[in-house]
Amino acid sequence: MQAAVVAKSTRAPLLVNGTSMSSTASPSCLRCGECCRKGGPALHSEDRLLVVDGVIHTRHLFTIRSGETAWDPVRGGLVQVPEEIVKIKGCDGEWTCRFFDAGASACRIHAERPLECRVLECRDPDRLARVYGERRLGRSDLLSGVEGLWELIRDHDRRCDCNRARGLLAQRRPEAERELSEMIRYDEELRRLMVGRGGLEPEMLEFLLGRPMALVVRLMRREGETGGQAAEAPPPALTEDS
Repeated sequence: MQAAVVAKSTRAPLLVNGTSMSSTASPSCLRCGECCRKGGPALHSEDRLLVVDGVIHTRHLFTIRSGETAWDPVRGGLVQVPEEIVKIKGCDGEWTCRFFDAGASACRIHAERPLECRVLECRDPDRLARVYGERRLGRSDLLSGVEGLWELIRDHDRRCDCNRARGLLAQRRPEAERELSEMIRYDEELRRLMVGRGGLEPEMLEFLLGRPMALVVRLMRREGETGGQAAEAPPPALTEDS
């Protein structure tokens, strides 16, 4: 998943899909939209009010949970994330940030854009690198006061722990496979119930519960088949304007 984890050193050039942004830097912003097309930003504590006030609806967000694989633009590769990351979804099956207006080559929420968008300058990529891993906004910052729902999310994280799944895959034993299958069944059933009985919008699930466990496990298997080379997931994307 195209998301970021900051390396301990920020001296390395910021990479996007393996290309140094500093190598294509311009003295001023040309509004080319390249950064917007590479994926929506991760959110930080400074962005909390954008969600609370409805500038960014939670249906437009997705969560990469601890232990999953995510794109690290500083290192220019895919890594296992140590803590969850909440990001803005792409759109129309692409990574392009869903708030990017391609026709006008402009951001539809520019006046209230997230922190990473405000600090990003292709001519000075270190500005973004310095804040990437700092004060991440998590689901608990937005949902811990919602009685019942937050407890459900925490239970899902416990029963569908990504680090646990990775360890089970490494065991290559029938008992481990049965536990993985149980994780996937529980995740699928919970999602079905939250939409069917709870009346939740399906678009909310990737924020509340992260990527489907079946996809997470499939990507981890692919990593094992390629000798630890992380596999990139398709971009979470809205196919409608709502």
